[in-house]
Amino acid sequence: MAHSLPAFTRLMGAEPAARRRRGTGRLLLSAALSLALVGCITSAPWEYGATAEIRDTVLGPCPNGLLEDAEDGDNQIVKSGGRDGYWFTSVDEWGTTVEPKGEFKMSPGGPPGSKNAAHAHGVTAKAGESIYVVLGFAFTNPKTPFDARPAEGIRFWAKGPGRIRFKTPDVNTAPEGDRCNDCYNDFGVDIYLSDDWQRYTVPFKKLAQQSGWGDRAPAVSRDQLFAVQWQFSKPGSSYDIWIDNVELVGCQAKTAGR
Repeated sequence: MAHSLPAFTRLMGAEPAARRRRGTGRLLLSAALSLALVGCITSAPWEYGATAEIRDTVLGPCPNGLLEDAEDGDNQIVKSGGRDGYWFTSVDEWGTTVEPKGEFKMSPGGPPGSKNAAHAHGVTAKAGESIYVVLGFAFTNPKTPFDARPAEGIRFWAKGPGRIRFKTPDVNTAPEGDRCNDCYNDFGVDIYLSDDWQRYTVPFKKLAQQSGWGDRAPAVSRDQLFAVQWQFSKPGSSYDIWIDNVELVGCQAKTAGR
C-alpha cells in the first residue's frame, strides 16, 4: 500500500510539481515565439533595416544642392553648379515595358507642396538573364564625371510600393568611365518603398556594390559620379515608381528634426 498513492495520483492527473513547471515553461516559450512570429509577419519591410535607417537619417543642406524638383515640368535637371543633365528611362531586352516612352516627361503629383514629379510605371519581363527598369538622370550632358563633394549624400522623396535599388554610377562602374570591363555593378542600396510619399536620405558611405559579379572598387567615387538611378528588378511584376525633390545634402551641420 505504501506505493499505491503515487500511482493513484498519477492516474487522477495530479502530476508532480517539477513536471508542471516544465510544462508551464514550454507554454510560455511557445506563446513568446508566436508573438515574435506575428510581429515579423505584420511588420512592413520599410519599417526596419536599411530602409528605416535612411528614412530617419538627417543631413544638412548644400548650397545650390537641389538637383531636381520637377516643378518646371521639363526633363532637364536644375541647371546649377555645372549640372545640366536629363532624365531618362531604360529597360532590359526581355520584354519589360515602361511609361512614359521616348522623351521623358514629368507627371502631375508629388509630396505635399509639389505639383510635378518623375514617374515611371509598367511591367517587368517574366524571365531573362538580367531583368530591370531604370529611372534616373545624368549629372551632365553629355555624360561626364561630376564632383559631388563636399556633399555627404543624396536626399529624395519617393513612393512605390516595392523594393528598388538606389544607385550612383561612377567612374569605376559606368562604361563612360573607361575603367571597368564588367560594368554596371554600381554602388547603391536596396530600399523598400511604401505607397505613401516618404523622404529618404542616403549617405554615400552607406552605398555598396552587390556581391558575386562585376568589377570591384573600394568605395563610391563621389568626386566622379555620372548619374543617379532608381532600379526595379522583380521579374513578372508591375511597378509604379515616383521620385521628387532630389538634392545633395551633408555640406553643412546636421539639422534638428526632419
